[in-house]
Amino acid sequence: MKMGWMKRWLCRACLSLLVVFSAVGTGQTAGEPDRRSARSIVDRVKREDDPELSELIRIALTNRKDASEQERFDIIRKVTQSYAQIKLLDQQVEQLGHKIEITTGPAEMRSEFVLAQAELVSKRSMELANLREIMGIIPRFPFDGQPTGDLNTWLNLQVLDQRVVVYDAIKPFEDYWAMWRHKVAGVLSEKETLDYIRGRLKDRKNLPMRIKINYRSETRSAGERLRDAVLSLARETGTDMDVEVGLELIEYVSSTTEAPFFCREGKIRMLYGTPMRRPDGRPPLFQTGLVVVEPNDLEQHVLWHLTYPGNLPIRLRIEYDQASAAMARQVAGSIKTTAQSLGVADVVGVAQVLIEPVPETAFLGRWEARRKGYFQAIDIQPQGVCQVTMDDGTEKFQPGESVKGTWTPTSKEILLDIGDGPRGYGSFFYLASINQRGNLVVDRTELYKQGYFNVHNTGQMIFQKVK
Repeated sequence: MKMGWMKRWLCRACLSLLVVFSAVGTGQTAGEPDRRSARSIVDRVKREDDPELSELIRIALTNRKDASEQERFDIIRKVTQSYAQIKLLDQQVEQLGHKIEITTGPAEMRSEFVLAQAELVSKRSMELANLREIMGIIPRFPFDGQPTGDLNTWLNLQVLDQRVVVYDAIKPFEDYWAMWRHKVAGVLSEKETLDYIRGRLKDRKNLPMRIKINYRSETRSAGERLRDAVLSLARETGTDMDVEVGLELIEYVSSTTEAPFFCREGKIRMLYGTPMRRPDGRPPLFQTGLVVVEPNDLEQHVLWHLTYPGNLPIRLRIEYDQASAAMARQVAGSIKTTAQSLGVADVVGVAQVLIEPVPETAFLGRWEARRKGYFQAIDIQPQGVCQVTMDDGTEKFQPGESVKGTWTPTSKEILLDIGDGPRGYGSFFYLASINQRGNLVVDRTELYKQGYFNVHNTGQMIFQKVK
């Protein structure tokens, strides 16, 4: 008897809600006539006044541009039917919810209402899935990826021990890492970092937002803890649909390797693994390899070291000859001043090392390999020119091929660039030095993002000079 009563009640509720739904669709209130009744049926068929349904039809037809005319008619019909069904179910769920709130009868009656509401919610979810399929829409999810072009904020968080370096990206945002520009918000505690993020989330103008958390192998647990806290914070502020959160292991940096500046014969040089955008955004790009730093542009190169995500903490090593001592002090002073202004001095180390440079003339001449390897011979010529004859060759160059390249002095070595790449984090270069026996020792290397040599463990090549 109780179930029969419930079914009769639901039938009456559905019939009454059909009337309510038609009124809602036109803005009609109870007792008012339907304003659309004054329009002809032809007019009503030709025009759709409901803005929500109109938008659904527009999106569906846009996503099905290749549909035939008949298929477009079917799409319009299906979208309209599904929309009407969902609106009806919305009303039924709402009315049952109200009924549950005011019911003072037996517990069994309230339980029946709750079950009926759950069934309607289930039907609505299935109808929404059906409408998504018709329209060709994949819905967004909490913490889903945000298109870079839609972002209003992009934060990169570098997890240290108990602290976090907070980088705030500068528009226009770019997917390609070498084009990134950032300002440093500071080296903050985990609590200060979360407070900073909370402040950004509270202003809707900052959304959508991407938050990328970088960690090194020794800070994995701290990175995971920060990620979980950021996820909770986004849920707390109701912004989880507009925030993308990622956790990434950074393997291309080192906390022990020193990124060098070379001051030799009145010139400053430093390393870039690929063409990089300047921190001020102006052209031209910083070029690949061992580049000459103009003294009046020194601050930009220092800023790149200190504002690129993942670079901190960093140790910078200034190698200089006696003639360049004043220039080395200028570089050290610029690093310290810039680090202090950014609030990152605690995670920036600077060392000045006086060296006795190897004369460039010591490298000139033809060198032949003592054993098999990548190269058979290297002819190092004046004015920074070299010619390399392949032995086994590389991934890019065939055995026996002759390749022209360039060379640049560091302090005790020269860096050969024959255009071998790009691959991985950048092109392959070859670092050459002269050992105590007077032989040329050559290592294959990459220039990593922090601006240091990453020598490959593929075996050194040893060459003898041809008299």
